[in-house]
Amino acid sequence: MKKVSVSIHAIEDFDPDIIKGLENLDYIHVDVFDGKFCNNKQDNLECFKILKDYTEVPIIAHLMVQKPYDYVNKIIENIDIFEFHYESEVDIEEIIDIVQKKNKKICIVINPDTPISSVEPYLNNLDLVLVMSVNPGWSGQKFIPEIIDKVNNLARIKEKFKFEIEVDGGINLENAKQLSNADILCSASYILKAENPNLAIQLLKESDKVE
Repeated sequence: MKKVSVSIHAIEDFDPDIIKGLENLDYIHVDVFDGKFCNNKQDNLECFKILKDYTEVPIIAHLMVQKPYDYVNKIIENIDIFEFHYESEVDIEEIIDIVQKKNKKICIVINPDTPISSVEPYLNNLDLVLVMSVNPGWSGQKFIPEIIDKVNNLARIKEKFKFEIEVDGGINLENAKQLSNADILCSASYILKAENPNLAIQLLKESDKVE
């Protein structure tokens, strides 16, 4: 059974009720944008404390920012997983060490065009690898089908390590069925815009079994 994460944004007028009533979630995935790494800017870091007080569901911070190191101390106490982009301006080994010393999980994110080989040197020290299945920026983009092969190739490497594979971007039940080698499916629109969000979550969780 898959793990499922609901994706929300660190918007200015953040309201945790956006996740009210959602059941059986494994993670809450919060996107932070600095307006430099990509055109979108949504960086209300207060949302992490609000969520921490609101729910016991583990919180993922997905930092689509140029300089992720600047965000560590601002959010680390209120999150469970720190996700930063390989393509950002960062000393990768240093930030992995810093986050793990804070007893938090660490994840490298790779954009659709970034090869798996880029992160291979770091896999032994990672808890997760997030494969973007859209280009960073906005919700509602269409899933890039070539990512399925990328996830399958990463899964072959994964056998030597202990990290999990997360996929984020345009996830719905149709493409979830093809992502059998992903461990975590991250979705915004498919869950939050569903007539029955909790059914959508359950369908994603059981997507390997759904005909």
